[in-house]
Amino acid sequence: MFGAMFLKECGQVVKSLTYYIYVVVFVLFMTSQMSSEDLENLQEPLPGQPYYGETVTKDETLIMEGTLAKLMQDVWRNSFATYPLGFYKGITLTDSEKKQAEEILARCTGKSYETLEEEMKRHFGQYDQVSPEETMAASASYKVSVKEGFTYAEFQTAMEEICRLVGKGSSYEKTEYENEVYVPMTYEQAKEEFDALCSQDGFTRAYMRLFCDYAGIMLAILPVFVGVSRALRDRRAKVQQVIFSKPASGALIIGSRYLANLVMVGIPVIVTAFLLQQPYYYKAKTFGIQGDLLAFLKVPCLWLLPEIMIVLALAFLITEFTDTIAAVFVQTAWGIGGLFAGDTLVGNFGLKLVTRWNTLGQSMYYASLKNELLRNKGFYCLLAGVCLILTILVYERKRRKGGSLIWKNI
Repeated sequence: MFGAMFLKECGQVVKSLTYYIYVVVFVLFMTSQMSSEDLENLQEPLPGQPYYGETVTKDETLIMEGTLAKLMQDVWRNSFATYPLGFYKGITLTDSEKKQAEEILARCTGKSYETLEEEMKRHFGQYDQVSPEETMAASASYKVSVKEGFTYAEFQTAMEEICRLVGKGSSYEKTEYENEVYVPMTYEQAKEEFDALCSQDGFTRAYMRLFCDYAGIMLAILPVFVGVSRALRDRRAKVQQVIFSKPASGALIIGSRYLANLVMVGIPVIVTAFLLQQPYYYKAKTFGIQGDLLAFLKVPCLWLLPEIMIVLALAFLITEFTDTIAAVFVQTAWGIGGLFAGDTLVGNFGLKLVTRWNTLGQSMYYASLKNELLRNKGFYCLLAGVCLILTILVYERKRRKGGSLIWKNI
């Protein structure tokens, strides 16, 4: 019986215009975002290149040097980027506030602001600012050293003072500077990273992580429309009472409906991943590497399936309880809020709904964070299961009451 109901529910999803809108929007977004530039630039690093990219650092000294370098440039331009509510807000300090920021820099470095300004100009003057590679190399290698004996605790206090000057959502909040300081890679590091990209990821798994980064943005919101549309269909068609009278249990009805939506939402994701992966699979062969042909299935199932599960489960629960489209607004707010609240584009997964990995590579860094990612995904799988159980309970309660829990007395 479950199989027959599942297939019938899949048919209901296919008949929905909302589903086709979801497919078109998702495919267009992914094909527009996944450019071929990364594929073209995928080459083994050679000795003597001016720039090998960057890698994140957790070294406290390097964090202080990198953050102070950014602060020096922001103070010099008197322009600070902040995201207090997830949206960009440029901050320009008053003369007195700028003077305070200069004094904080002097306290951290033991040098006057004028000396720091001269050193900065001298550093950037060594590079050809017309060349993009030289510009990136200049920015990546620029550091401002702290004075001798200056502790990390003192640095944190100084950054809190900067935050009070520029407001919330700046790069000088602890969650930001501890996850966003990168250092230039040496040739040896770049070579080691490239070898890991080849041996651990076979190109394809690394590319699929980048695919999941973009796909996760859309899947934090789009599936809710499909789920809400299906959950409200019986009410719109005025067949709720007929469904309620069926001998099938609520678990069977909701379970088959949920699984059908999960499968149908997932199919376009997997098909798109498979098609976009193929150039990287063949690129691997040109390096004599056997790419993982099934990466299009393995990586999205780990990264994206739990996200789709919780979005659909929440859509089912809220819609079943309210008989309204409230879930659309709830999930959109959660998806957009979670995305803009992200403090880094690579790693730092925590319990974020949208887990970011906006880079092609950093395989060794990913290996060190895999357990954190698994905890994140396990949490959302468990939460989705709880929401689904609650949906079944709500459905059975409505069945006994003969209709909505909101619009009738419980």
